[in-house]
Amino acid sequence: MGTNYLISRKWALSDRFAITDDTGVPQFDVHGRFAFSRKLSLRDSAGTEVAVIIRRGWPMRYEVLAGGQLTTVRPRGFLGKRFEIDSPAGVLEARGNFSGRQYSVTRGGAPVVAVTQLRTFREQFSAEVCDGEDALLMLAVVLAIETIREDRRRSAAAAASATAAAGS
Repeated sequence: MGTNYLISRKWALSDRFAITDDTGVPQFDVHGRFAFSRKLSLRDSAGTEVAVIIRRGWPMRYEVLAGGQLTTVRPRGFLGKRFEIDSPAGVLEARGNFSGRQYSVTRGGAPVVAVTQLRTFREQFSAEVCDGEDALLMLAVVLAIETIREDRRRSAAAAASATAAAGS
């Protein structure tokens, strides 16, 4: 099967959170908030930076630098119903129910990571990385997709607020 990782994404409240294995043992720490900077940093248990996710201009794209290799994540399709990932391991694609946080990343139709929401309140979800895949890269790709989704939610909320204020 694969290795399961748990991500309690709380970057709306904090600029640091952990990615653990399914027994609760921390595997990576994530530092940064895209609301304040254009960078997220993934660090191993020793505190060494092992990957960086950077938001780049227009059109919106996120670059992942892991293991000295560059991977690019871009939303595609109407309202970003899928994501295209250009990586050293080949072209990947993410599809599924992004609003319900149940999607998978595939390479040539074969799954490489499956993402499932576990709890709505704490924003906790599971990422099962298939055997033989680079877990660090796959987790960074998932975080980039989640960050794109968070940016869209914030933009939509700001637009709705501006529309409501203009209508008053």
